[in-house]
Amino acid sequence: MIGFYGGLTAAIVVLSLLVGTGSHAARPAALGEALRAHGVLGPQSRRLAAVVLPVTEGALGVVGVAALTTGHQRLLQSVLAAGAALLGLYALYTRHVLALGRGGPCGCSRRDLPLSRWVTRRAAALAGLAAAGAIIAGAGTVRLSTAELVTLMLAAPSCTALLWTLPAAMHEPAPAPVMTAPAAAHDHPPSNATVHRTTEGVSPRWISPPAP
Repeated sequence: MIGFYGGLTAAIVVLSLLVGTGSHAARPAALGEALRAHGVLGPQSRRLAAVVLPVTEGALGVVGVAALTTGHQRLLQSVLAAGAALLGLYALYTRHVLALGRGGPCGCSRRDLPLSRWVTRRAAALAGLAAAGAIIAGAGTVRLSTAELVTLMLAAPSCTALLWTLPAAMHEPAPAPVMTAPAAAHDHPPSNATVHRTTEGVSPRWISPPAP
């Protein structure tokens, strides 16, 4: 068994992969629709990615669970390294989409969650955890005490839930547009919400105003 922190990072990554797989399974068409809305990949690439990514994510999650429960460190190290690459690519992809000024749903949630910098940051954080876990897994075997195992079993799901819901927690639905007289448009400068949507690079439909 790897050490406490190695086990914690590995468990968070594996659980996140399984949660992502469950989200894709609950809404199979969501990822394809999101990729089409992003407008970066061609039709064939979108169809391939919509199938390959959830399958890869699920396979890594299942194998990761097996490696964690059996204490197979080499296998766990391989899973975490592959997970770091997959999550890192997703972080780069979402950053590229936002840099192009294109929005749309993230395709990673069972509800319509807009693509935002928080989605990119979550993917980057998970990629970092996976890379750290892979390094720790190769450092050697450490025997955990009963208290450490119990703490690990409680902390991993809690940390995973907090990290996974971060983009949704930071999202505030944009207020409904208010109809004003044409003359009033010259009396008031653009609101902060408009500036935020522009810097975020996301369509107004999919972005929330900045928190006050």
